[in-house]
Amino acid sequence: MRLGYLAVLPFVAAACASPLEPPRPQAVPAGPVAAPQDPRESIARLEDLRTDGEGLLQALAARGEEATRVRAVRALGRLPCEAYGSVVSGPLVAALDDRSAAVREAAAFALGMRGDPTTTEALVAAANDESARLRERAVEALSRIDGARARRAVVDALDDEASAVRGAAAIGIHRFPRDAADAAAAESALVDRLAAGVDDEFRWRALSTLARRGAAGARLSFEAGASATDPRARLFALQGLGALPADERTAAILTAALADPDWRVAVEAARALGRQADARGVGALLDATRRAVPPHAAHHVRREAIAALGAIPAAVDAARPALERARNDESRAVRAAALVAGARLVGASARAALEVAARDADPVVRAGAAAALAHLPAGPALALLEPLLVDPERFVATAAAEALGAHVRDVAARARLVELLADADNGLRLASATALKGQASSADLASLTRALTTTRGAIAAEVAAAVVEAAAPLGEPAWPLLETAAAHDDPFVAAKARAAALALRPGARLPRASPGARRSGPLPDLRDGPNPRVAFETEKGVLVFELDAAEAPFHVENLIRLARDGHYDGTTFHRVVPDFVVQGGDRRGDGNGGLTWRGPALRGEFGPRPFRRGSLGMPRNDDPDSGGSQIFVCHRETPHLDGRYTRFGELVQGFDVLDALCVGDRILAVRVLSDEG
Repeated sequence: MRLGYLAVLPFVAAACASPLEPPRPQAVPAGPVAAPQDPRESIARLEDLRTDGEGLLQALAARGEEATRVRAVRALGRLPCEAYGSVVSGPLVAALDDRSAAVREAAAFALGMRGDPTTTEALVAAANDESARLRERAVEALSRIDGARARRAVVDALDDEASAVRGAAAIGIHRFPRDAADAAAAESALVDRLAAGVDDEFRWRALSTLARRGAAGARLSFEAGASATDPRARLFALQGLGALPADERTAAILTAALADPDWRVAVEAARALGRQADARGVGALLDATRRAVPPHAAHHVRREAIAALGAIPAAVDAARPALERARNDESRAVRAAALVAGARLVGASARAALEVAARDADPVVRAGAAAALAHLPAGPALALLEPLLVDPERFVATAAAEALGAHVRDVAARARLVELLADADNGLRLASATALKGQASSADLASLTRALTTTRGAIAAEVAAAVVEAAAPLGEPAWPLLETAAAHDDPFVAAKARAAALALRPGARLPRASPGARRSGPLPDLRDGPNPRVAFETEKGVLVFELDAAEAPFHVENLIRLARDGHYDGTTFHRVVPDFVVQGGDRRGDGNGGLTWRGPALRGEFGPRPFRRGSLGMPRNDDPDSGGSQIFVCHRETPHLDGRYTRFGELVQGFDVLDALCVGDRILAVRVLSDEG
């Protein structure tokens, strides 16, 4: 499962454009509704099934106790809007007038998750409520609705008297479609607010939005933000500068920032210099490759400095000594980055070094060699990739298959990719199908169809979805495959195939999966009392998390059950993106594993709490309901994940350990602290 960096999967949770097709909704019953003694169980079951229970959720949202109403409102917000339109949106709008502030705020967030444009005016009214917390939630919800009226209300909220509401508006603008007629004006409004003087919380939010949008008119804002006292503002300002054309002043700011005392800011400076391929930064980057402070996180800076040098062609001669030194760095991540950087700079001349690295004892280095081979000519790359494709470590083999995909236009490489569609390992099947997206031909349809119909077990649905995406652009010849996939037992795959098939033959009758293909499994322990805590014992130290059982009960139960079963013992952090996340907990070791305590994947439990430094989240693929055993932890605030990924805990101890973690570091054990008394 991949969690994108900056550019994440283009899915808006449960939006009205969703192709998912749950059972036809029913009207809210007129009379009293029978419910079990503990309505929490009923709500959890219905949420797991993604159904309203023929009106039971709506009734509980209106007539239950306060805690029940909050839970029911949250569950309603997670129902897909296309199938449950006004039947759900109407009761949620009514809940905006609930006597409980908690219910009103939950209703506003739920309406945002649905993105229903028919609820715009109700949310605009809520955005003018006397309660600042409700205004904040309403503004966030409006930012998720594609409509000029909703966007205007968000921009207006930049002048709200409450700091939290202004901050929600600043973040919300990053969700505006780039081609919207009023998008540029919204960016200008943010720039104007920054120039007028703002508090730290607004500043970093505004800069993060402008950076994410690559706002050309924000250059002066980015330059000013680069010297802010708040490191969050500095790092987002540097992201913004890196997205703009290079110039002398930008180069001076970025090179100075390489020495920032906050390692995350230095990482963004290096990344920006590499993105701009600016030779003016070479000297400072070379200095950064020797950085040794802060001692627990300096390897991140060295890694990104080496990667940046590899992106600057003019650095080829000056970088050679640094690359040689980096290939012997104490950090395996730096050693792997040096291999990729060297291959980018010298191409086929890196072959000898890669031959040696491909036999290294450390799988992270072997995977680095595989990634580097993507930058060599196809002929020598294929020869070295072949033994890596059968490496006993799936982490290495998957990296090799992904590198093979970089050579998809080569005849021999393409033939090998097609062979991998029938490999015994589903991770290699997935890498192959992914590489063929946009590159498949009609000659590949037989192999793609076999992959669709024969893949079983872990990540089978993800393989099937990738096959559909690879085949769909082929048009009419792909019809038989799409028709077969439309009856896939995974609802997300079936919906994706149906949409592609109906684009070819509008109105065509397509087969459907058998009813109940995705049944509810055991329910979590709907516990009362204090939130449970878990301790991840790693090679670098201990991380202690407090879990959020109220907001994400299924995810919390999953982590606790798997921890008690020893699932995480000996697994690795297979992915570390400095100044973004660390990700691990996959027994496969390559990011393609995802079992749960009960079998079926976890439904998304997207909530209103933001992702910030230390937030514990659930990776997923394109399907929002694809949670498994993996976890990720944020290095910093990551607002583009808010409301799109499940956050189910917060780090309360071990921030230095979080910063120190490197790809390949092991999780020794996970203890449930509440089990220890």
